[in-house]
Amino acid sequence: MKNVKEVHVHRYDEHAWTVVNESIATESLVHLRVNGKSVSSLLASPEHLDDLVIGHLATEYGLKHQSQDKVSQSRDAEELVADLHTPRDPQIEPRTSIVTSSCGACDQSNLSSLIQQIPSVDSPKEPMNLKTVVQALYEMRSHQQDFSQTGGVHAAGLLVADGTPLRVREDIGRHNAVDKVYGLWSRTGDETPLALLLSGRCGWDIVAKAASMNTPIIASFGAASSLAVDAARWANITLVSFVRDGKAVVIGPVDGRFERKH
Repeated sequence: MKNVKEVHVHRYDEHAWTVVNESIATESLVHLRVNGKSVSSLLASPEHLDDLVIGHLATEYGLKHQSQDKVSQSRDAEELVADLHTPRDPQIEPRTSIVTSSCGACDQSNLSSLIQQIPSVDSPKEPMNLKTVVQALYEMRSHQQDFSQTGGVHAAGLLVADGTPLRVREDIGRHNAVDKVYGLWSRTGDETPLALLLSGRCGWDIVAKAASMNTPIIASFGAASSLAVDAARWANITLVSFVRDGKAVVIGPVDGRFERKH
């Protein structure tokens, strides 16, 4: 199953109606399992489910990927299954509700206490040029093949080190895109990411995912929410939000993160 499918639509252009094929984003029900046991069910794009289950288990349950872990995938009608097989015996409380593509923590309550459970990330060893982060954010757009066809998916990227290729994943759910790119990174065994890149806005639950993976900077084209700001300050994360035309709103630690020279 692919992330993009073709459907017949009527198109109206102020002068006439035409019938054409249109590319739309595929949304699938995906069941995530560990050693055959159900963990969570998500509405997600159907590609890169190995990255999704690896990243989701890492960012939501703290089950970090190990080299002996394997992922199997299967399909039952329109429902998909990604099962992580590991010699470990993790004790995970399964979620009984479906996590929709628009929500990463809609079944959670008492957000204040949840924010206080977010870990604090390590500060970077040396400052970097903010332009490097902004340029990486714009470079991510060139990797958004599904979005260019459909206009209906989100992207997340990881900047690992200056000059190295971006890791990018797309998904109909912005939280899923973050999980997928962290899953991709986890499989490669690279050094700790310098920045998480987002094609849209930044919410508190994405800050929590970045903190769980020890990522000190989150850059986004969209704005950050008030809870994202609270979570980022708690977790020692710097937000670079609302990036436009070489400008950005920077919230959180700056000294030691970015070079101050122009």
